[in-house]
Amino acid sequence: MRITISKIRLLKSPFFWLCALFMLTAKGHIEIIDTEYSIRTAKAIIEEGTMLIEPVDSNNRMPVIAGTDKIYSQYGVGLLAIFIPIISLAKFLSFCFGFEEVMLSHFILSFYNIPFALLGLWHFREILKKLGQDHHTANFLMVCLATGTIFWKYVVTDFSEVTQISLLFGAIHSYIDRECPRRWIFVSLYLSMLILLKLVYVIILPPFVFLAIIEGAREKKIFNNLAQGASFLTLAGLFIMTLNWQRFGNVLESGYGNAQSAFSFNYLQRDFIDYLISFDRGLFPYSPLLLVALLGFRALIEKDKKFFLLIVTISVSLFLLTASWVGWKGGYCWGNRNIVPIVPLIAFGWACLKLNNCWLHRKLFAFLLVYSLCIQIVGVSLKTHEWSVIAREFKDHPNPYYVPSEIKGSALLFREKLFNVSGIYSADKFVPEHDHRIDLTEYDSFYGFNFWMVHVLKFFNANSYLKIVGNLILILVITILAHIFLRCRVKT
Repeated sequence: MRITISKIRLLKSPFFWLCALFMLTAKGHIEIIDTEYSIRTAKAIIEEGTMLIEPVDSNNRMPVIAGTDKIYSQYGVGLLAIFIPIISLAKFLSFCFGFEEVMLSHFILSFYNIPFALLGLWHFREILKKLGQDHHTANFLMVCLATGTIFWKYVVTDFSEVTQISLLFGAIHSYIDRECPRRWIFVSLYLSMLILLKLVYVIILPPFVFLAIIEGAREKKIFNNLAQGASFLTLAGLFIMTLNWQRFGNVLESGYGNAQSAFSFNYLQRDFIDYLISFDRGLFPYSPLLLVALLGFRALIEKDKKFFLLIVTISVSLFLLTASWVGWKGGYCWGNRNIVPIVPLIAFGWACLKLNNCWLHRKLFAFLLVYSLCIQIVGVSLKTHEWSVIAREFKDHPNPYYVPSEIKGSALLFREKLFNVSGIYSADKFVPEHDHRIDLTEYDSFYGFNFWMVHVLKFFNANSYLKIVGNLILILVITILAHIFLRCRVKT
């Protein structure tokens, strides 16, 4: 009887259906070169007891270690704590069942963001409840973040941004849980893990320190707050400096080389507006549902000024830092991966929306949600850099607006893939002035939609089923979305 009740509760949980949706739309392979650095480092530790690796890219810009032809990865060592167990598991399964080790490890790693996404969404829901939303509305808004923003795309790829968001939300949730006497220890724990994952997050420490001081002054606990807050952060800092000294002979060198200084006010002037509204890399075009969050900011200030200060300070710090960097959008990605962690921070504006009794809030939210879901379905269905490859076919034109934006081009490609999974397209499907043949058959992962079940068919040479299975997955995705929103809809 208890087992039956537990199963019923599980099937009613939005987390169950979100997990199913994420598992269904995961890729089954590694999409970005950055991940390969961490994979090679994890394998080197397991197999050779060293962190030295062969350069992944022929255009390697990281310092080569004297006396070798190898490098140390510049990416955060925190990822290794995730990758080492997964690669060890892949090695074991490969040994037992004869699977190809690299393919198996890449397959498993393509799902690694999903548990972190669910943890981050739980933190998001609990924060909304602490800000005054009822449980049912908080569930609905959590589902909207998970599926109606760029968050979904980054859950089902091997970018680490969603894992970063999960740890950042853990720190914010720990801070807002003001009834917990040891909350600053938990803040320190989450922030230390976040910095181990990506060192640049040291930039968000000042607002936490400021709040620890002003709240401690009121309660005469300044030293206690700072001591708790410094606990895990101090250990993480010492660990990073020790690794830097052992690898590079300098506690301040983390492997990025000249990239650490590739920041300029000129880049900020170049990118500031584009980072907000560009259809190639803007914050709002890829998550238009965030626009309605702006309506709730005034009420959020009145509800909790210190919380509002925290999320605004973090958002502005991350935005200014990334917009001041030489990188255009963070490499091949959907939208702009550098500012993905800002998306759920802005979504906290939903905490004070009156979706159950305000006509404007409800209608505007519903319209933007449907529009956003269409964008996200296009994003999760395609290879991350697929449109970038196609866009090269039209780069010879002097008018920069001649080539469709990434959103428009991806939507056109999505429509084409509904009927054509060959990897060969007519250029006039994207730009009417062209009629030449675009052949992408050299890219194995470009055939059909970018779902792991589609790629499994390719592995077994069942290409004749690619279109049917891809379209069936899309139908199932839409069905799951409809089910989730029907169960979690806000009642007026």
